[in-house]
Amino acid sequence: QDVLRTVSLMKWNPAKISSLVAGYGEIWSGQILTSVFNSLHPSPTIHTTYCDARQVITVDETADDTVIEWSKSRENLAKYLEATKEGGDNDSGTRRLLCVTGFVASNTEGVATTLGRDGSDYSASIFGNLLSASSVTIWTDVDGVLSADPRRVPNSLVLPEVSFSEAMELAYFGAKVIHPKTMQPALLASPPVPIWIRNTFNPNFRGTRIYTTSTTHKQRDRCVCGFASIDSVAILNVEGSGMVGVKGVALRLFGSLEESGVSVILIAQASSEHSISLALQEGDAMRAKAILEETFSRELKHGHISSVTVQSPCSVIAAVGDGMSNTTGVAGRFFRALGESKINVLAIAQGLSERNISAVVPGSDATRALRAVHAAFRLSQTSVRVGLVVDGAWAGGVGVGRTLLKLLQKQRTQMMISFDIDVQVVCVMAEGELLWAEDGGSISDTDWTKAVDGQDLPKGLKFESSSSAPSLHSAFTSALLSSECGHNIVFDCTASEEISKQHPGWLKNSVTVITANNTGVSGSEELREELDSAEQGLSGVEPGRYLKEVCVGGSLPILKTINDLMNSGDRIKGIEGLFSVSFSHIMHRVSPPPKDDGTVPEGIKFSEAVKEAIDLGMMEVDPAKDLNNEYTARCLMVLVRELSMGDQWSKDRIIQQSEQLLKMGESWDESTFAAIDAIVAEKHEKAKASKCCLRHVSSMDVGESSIKIRFMECPYNHVFAINPPTCLCVRIFTQTHHTYPLIVSGQAEGLSNTASALLAEMINMMSAKVTARSRSRRITRTNSSVGMGKSPSSPTLDRMHRPPEPPNSI
Repeated sequence: QDVLRTVSLMKWNPAKISSLVAGYGEIWSGQILTSVFNSLHPSPTIHTTYCDARQVITVDETADDTVIEWSKSRENLAKYLEATKEGGDNDSGTRRLLCVTGFVASNTEGVATTLGRDGSDYSASIFGNLLSASSVTIWTDVDGVLSADPRRVPNSLVLPEVSFSEAMELAYFGAKVIHPKTMQPALLASPPVPIWIRNTFNPNFRGTRIYTTSTTHKQRDRCVCGFASIDSVAILNVEGSGMVGVKGVALRLFGSLEESGVSVILIAQASSEHSISLALQEGDAMRAKAILEETFSRELKHGHISSVTVQSPCSVIAAVGDGMSNTTGVAGRFFRALGESKINVLAIAQGLSERNISAVVPGSDATRALRAVHAAFRLSQTSVRVGLVVDGAWAGGVGVGRTLLKLLQKQRTQMMISFDIDVQVVCVMAEGELLWAEDGGSISDTDWTKAVDGQDLPKGLKFESSSSAPSLHSAFTSALLSSECGHNIVFDCTASEEISKQHPGWLKNSVTVITANNTGVSGSEELREELDSAEQGLSGVEPGRYLKEVCVGGSLPILKTINDLMNSGDRIKGIEGLFSVSFSHIMHRVSPPPKDDGTVPEGIKFSEAVKEAIDLGMMEVDPAKDLNNEYTARCLMVLVRELSMGDQWSKDRIIQQSEQLLKMGESWDESTFAAIDAIVAEKHEKAKASKCCLRHVSSMDVGESSIKIRFMECPYNHVFAINPPTCLCVRIFTQTHHTYPLIVSGQAEGLSNTASALLAEMINMMSAKVTARSRSRRITRTNSSVGMGKSPSSPTLDRMHRPPEPPNSI
């Protein structure tokens, strides 16, 4: 009261008076707690003694920063323990529990003072050193030291162990669990005293141990213990040819900033010495710019320094870990993760200790950058936001789209375990309807069903119906894109030409498009040019990838095989095959191969086989698109684009040059049955007379730039003749594989096959993006989503693998 009265009368509040008053809270708390321990929890073996830290800790306040006078403090502690010895630690066996005030101390003149920010934690570490304690435990409101800020990286982990060096680095970059100065006394002790970070509200949790060792030395995949960031940063860049080889430039630059009290966070300079980049607090940027312009006014006037520029707002992203030292590829993994997430790096810094890699990125990208690098070092899963465009009627629930949705839901946990990717279906669009998740959750098949039935949706899900396709497409894209996620994917499970027109826009927005819809690649010349431009990134933005394997052969890896051959230096000379599952089934029923006993069964009418294919769901919604070769032509257009066969080819030109049963514009109805049945029957009888089966074959000669779709007579032991009715079969002729072509064959019919193929495209792409583990982990065969059971209509394996005759030249 006397102190406060003096301050009130004199209207004077010096720093020492503030320190004296501020310390009374700790003093009173210590006295109260001591009384509580002794009165409410009396114990014959433990006696609690109040210890006023002002009588023990002595600091030197004449230095720039508060310095502990260790010898004087040890002397004070010894005197205190001796003076209070009768309270415990005596021959009676009573042990003494010290209840010490934090935050307060005395200076060398014996005047009370405080230890500043986080002074109570600092006091605990000081007493841990003075008492040679086995450990120091700091109780706070978090479970320990986290691998990243949980507000930005929801999947951040509590680290079981970090070293003092790692903890200091993380604390400098904003991790507020422990202040760097708190660790200094524990580290200076001999031996060093470990510090535990524990949670007051979760006392059973182990917490984090801070000591001289670290778990980052034990796992190569986790050589980084955590990531931190500094926000509200500006980059100041001094650039000019007059700086190259000139001594004293850096001295003048940093000297002028030091004199003005401007703190520099990060420095980056190339070996060419053409520029120096500094990261500093955004609030100091313009003042620092003015200071440097004044310092280098002469150089600026004569053009030796071309400019002093400021870029803001920015953020510094730092990777911290003792295990980075002598571990190859850490920087590559760090910057690759940023690049894969479409984040531009403005400046880079790393010290020789290899404990810290820092990068300056635009402030708007900071959260996405933290999540990307956090996942890259196996500290969390890489998040993938998925949008589904589904086929068929929303209420019908039948189609590739819903099958894929169920598969994504089923495999989500397995993909987390095997590939460290967390796939979140955030929006689903059907014709005129859109379901999306606002809270970052993942839409399930159950959610879809509720939306269809008009039931109440779970919290965070929204459903919209609209007759305006453009507004719905825009809403879908907005729901998909997130500045906090660098991996956005659209699955197009439709055959819609209207949806294919959205592909270029998605690619330009850095969205990867995985499509079973080939109407884009085979669409108008204008659309194809727009797709080419979007894929090449001609708009200046790094585009998403356009994955269209499923557009050609369903679940068969036809495009991958072709690209692998070309990448190995081989040259594709030609391709021929059965590209239509519907025609494969139809012609197998019309012109069946011989049985095992050599007898040739009678085929059925073409129109009857078409009805079977329609009933089995093999045909397009409009069967005429299969029968007039439009579907097959679209598949071939994907190959035309992949093989760079020129812009002269189009879907319509391929159809015009093909052998058609229906002309473009004609419909498939009973009026055409008789005529088409007669044409096909005549071709079949002619093939049968030559001991051949009639097959619907597409062929491409790359050298001659010719494409044909025709009915071909295939000998009974030809691979096309014995091809099962639900399978595709493609022969690839190359410079290496010419006499005996490479054959890709397999079942392509079925919603599950197509959905699995689309999912495989995504996994292959993401597994290439996400850094490989030191020890390979794969989805087990028992968890495969595709059944391996034999179809009742499929031939036996020995029948399928009957050796074909040497093929004719294409």
